Amino acid sequence: MLNSVAFSCARDGLTAMLRSGLLGGYDGAGAWVLALDNLRNGDEQLMVETHEGLHHELQASTGYGLISAMALLLSKRGFRPLVLPELFDVMVEGSRQTHEVFATTLSASLAGVRQTRSVLDGNATYLGYLERGLGLAGTGVIPWHFRETAAASVLRCSMAPVHVFDLLETGFARMRRTDITDAARPDRRLKAFEAAGGPDGWGAVLSELASAHPDRGVLRGDADRRDLSDDEELDSLRRFEEEVVLRRCYEYVSEVLAGAGMPSVAWEDQARVALALKAAVAEVDAVLSERLNVVTERRPVLDDALEYDRQKIVLRDRLPVEMVDSAHTPGLLDAFTLGDSDDHRHVCGVWLSREVARKQFSLPEGAKLPELIVALLAVARTADGRQVVRLGLLPSTTTPRQCQTLLGETPLLVLTSHLTLTDPSAVDMLGRVEPVFVLMDLPVAWHVDDWCGQGAHVRMGLVPLEGLASGDLLMAAFTLDRQPAFRFICIGGKVGVSLLAEQLRGRHGVRGDRGGHVEVDGTFLRDDAAAFNQVLNHVFSAWHVLDQDAVS
Repeated sequence: MLNSVAFSCARDGLTAMLRSGLLGGYDGAGAWVLALDNLRNGDEQLMVETHEGLHHELQASTGYGLISAMALLLSKRGFRPLVLPELFDVMVEGSRQTHEVFATTLSASLAGVRQTRSVLDGNATYLGYLERGLGLAGTGVIPWHFRETAAASVLRCSMAPVHVFDLLETGFARMRRTDITDAARPDRRLKAFEAAGGPDGWGAVLSELASAHPDRGVLRGDADRRDLSDDEELDSLRRFEEEVVLRRCYEYVSEVLAGAGMPSVAWEDQARVALALKAAVAEVDAVLSERLNVVTERRPVLDDALEYDRQKIVLRDRLPVEMVDSAHTPGLLDAFTLGDSDDHRHVCGVWLSREVARKQFSLPEGAKLPELIVALLAVARTADGRQVVRLGLLPSTTTPRQCQTLLGETPLLVLTSHLTLTDPSAVDMLGRVEPVFVLMDLPVAWHVDDWCGQGAHVRMGLVPLEGLASGDLLMAAFTLDRQPAFRFICIGGKVGVSLLAEQLRGRHGVRGDRGGHVEVDGTFLRDDAAAFNQVLNHVFSAWHVLDQDAVS
């Protein structure tokens, strides 16, 4: 099941389905989930994937969102574990409409308003969020780029009550749910903007911008979707929109809300909010505070650099495990041998930490397992038709070479996880054979940054995954010259992995001072194509979730 989801995206009429029709969900602090088996098609996945990411973007770029996110993170780290979750819940309830309108409306930027309406056909709730968001910029026909910016400004400003400074002065050691005033609740601020006639005033703002910047084409553009220019023009357009248009729109919304008795954080004070938040977190958790990087040159003003690494792809509920004792595994090798001919026969062996196995599979209650689980793996069906993961245990000291000796001429496929490799003994055990396939269940961008910082030459290849699951997924695979045995694998939604790859290429496409860099080179994927395909089949048939969030 999907637990602790603060903002959920659900399709109407699917409550009888698995996970009550949940398509995706954002936990309010940083992780978002795509329930892949509930998505109807690629268009819906793209919208949901973007939608959940936008929840995070709004949380991470506004004072109200950051305070609620930090309250949850601090409680998860053991600080005021009873009081801060109550504060978080109150803040979520006070911003739910604002969040959903923001995420639904801005997700239309990708496909256009008409296509978004088509995807949402039959979903009255989310069509309502879309229409409300579009209406925040008034009823007139205006270019989409301005309607999008105007609506986003309303919703961002709704999430920026000046009361956040009072909350941060109170501090997380004393802050509680009763400190959230009515004027600080984003949903009430959003209603106040609408009630004050705010949507009717955008025509004057648009005319003002057009007069002040006649060469920027403020009045030009498609009403349905954004017209994209070439890279150089796009960069100039982005700077103009962020530095001029977005600021003027935000200031207009702030003026309307001030007239309604609901003052907002001034545009120029947003960086001050981030600095105050970092200081407030430092008072109670210096380690967490150090992970927060204040960014003043662009939004969001607080960025922890994990970005789409936060995405979770839920494949299924955890499958129950049928355990074979290590004393009996050698006599049951046929039960783990897959392939329709001698040329394609193989056995999958897994080297997984106990925590990773618990996260991915439903282990038998009371099972006593070593810290490092070494086992043969196959998905099977019981006599009554239930699907299970069959694990043929081997002694935890078994190396891949010893396992291969046991199998004889049947090839061994070696599969582990990135978290498992944080144990140096696992690295030593697995690094002596090649290839070893590593599912990346730790933050990908952070590790690639670290590899390049140490001077490693990292090769990256991208492959669309078709026919393995119901959604549009991409695989990013990596090798590095410092650890040539390992093939690191990251699997995620099309948007997430594409942006991750662009981020890595942008950061490390040029050789650094120590020689570290990322080279886009998929030759290693072709060299090991059959084995990659086998790994993917095992993962998509047995695993519960794909993410970079260790064992949470």
